[in-house]
Amino acid sequence: MPTILPAYARKSSIRADGSREKVRVADVKGRFQKGKTWAYNFLLLLFAILPFISIQGQRLILLDIQRRHFYLFGLSFNAQDIYLIFFLVSGLAFTLFFVTAIWGRVWCGWSCPQTVLMDGFFRKIERWVEGNRNEQVRLSQSSWTAKKISLFSIKHAIFLLASLLISLIFIAYFVPIPSIFDLLKLGPSSHPVLSLWLCGVTALIYLDFSWFREQVCVIVCPYGRFQSLLTDDDTLVIGYDEKRGEPRGKKTDPNTGDCIDCDRCVVVCPTGIDIRNGLQLDCIGCANCIDACDEVMEKIGKPKGLVRYDSLNGLAGKAKKFLRPRVIAYSALFLIGVLMFAGFLRKHTPFEANVLRLVGPPYVLTEGKIRNQFEIHLFNKMSDQMTLLIEPKATQGESITLPVREVTLKRLEDRRIPLFVEVPEKTFQTSFPMSIQVKEEETGKIVQSTFRFLGPK
Repeated sequence: MPTILPAYARKSSIRADGSREKVRVADVKGRFQKGKTWAYNFLLLLFAILPFISIQGQRLILLDIQRRHFYLFGLSFNAQDIYLIFFLVSGLAFTLFFVTAIWGRVWCGWSCPQTVLMDGFFRKIERWVEGNRNEQVRLSQSSWTAKKISLFSIKHAIFLLASLLISLIFIAYFVPIPSIFDLLKLGPSSHPVLSLWLCGVTALIYLDFSWFREQVCVIVCPYGRFQSLLTDDDTLVIGYDEKRGEPRGKKTDPNTGDCIDCDRCVVVCPTGIDIRNGLQLDCIGCANCIDACDEVMEKIGKPKGLVRYDSLNGLAGKAKKFLRPRVIAYSALFLIGVLMFAGFLRKHTPFEANVLRLVGPPYVLTEGKIRNQFEIHLFNKMSDQMTLLIEPKATQGESITLPVREVTLKRLEDRRIPLFVEVPEKTFQTSFPMSIQVKEEETGKIVQSTFRFLGPK
């Protein structure tokens, strides 16, 4: 027998037996909706154009995983710089912690890609095809007529095309633009791996925004569950002023509060919750309920702010604090991360110079000499041509053979140069360290790479 949820625990996305019902969001207007429209449009535009922006022939953002080349806002990285990702990710995490401690889940409601694409793009398509919330509900409850089938087909065809477009833009962050144009021009056979990725990402986006929708926020995303750890009673959240609103009732009843129990705050919620039940992990801080309630209060001649951005202390009539231990701690951790990232970034070299031992035996005995065979791998990480000067350093009188000692590399070019080191067998005692010094001719930047000479002892 299915479990029947109590009335206070129910929400519009969950039926009385606990099964899910699709959330259909009613239209709402207000000051926060205007702000979100600007924010969503800006973020969507930024997402769409960033992969296509180049400066001096170099992409502004390109995470070329296949070639292990990464370009971020004029800086170039390769696989050996992957450790910097730790500082980048941790910095973003502590920034989010800091923002959450002060402003709650403003990220979820105003900046999260799931919210921006759902409310700023796909839900608009749905309203355009199927109408407002009431029309959508009537359509879903009606039988499968020719009109319903045609509207359903049109909506999902547009959803699929939109998912394909978003996938192409998303993949452009990881693949050179000419490869995408070749795929579109020549077909899947020209880039089979890229085609598989495109199909997979398109299917994932389509499934997300056509069916899974708010379940990503409610079930999948762990951020809502972190909220109780990151926030306190002074954090800005969306709350219902219970003292002012209760008991609920008709406007004409002098014994009731300001809430007329119209449920407008429920039908405009993208996750289907009732904000009057208190702070919940499903609340993404989108402010739909604030604008909806303010609109109702204005119509019935009551002050706005029955549902508003405030802290739990503010809603209870207590004094609010800005500086708290958690805010100071998150700020300190963020600052430490920034300083460490800046320090490692200063050590970031414009080129790589590594000495690698060639595949095969570690050493060769020939004509009374011990020979080690290496190769020097040079890689220009900059967008400009550079000339590198190679200087091996002998420490024990070893003989060094290096075909070239000056190498010019074009933008993002790499070169492998053989290096042979010989030591007379009768003078060799044990393995010893060696090094080479590679200097960039124009800037004087030096990279030193060490390796070991090996022998039979």
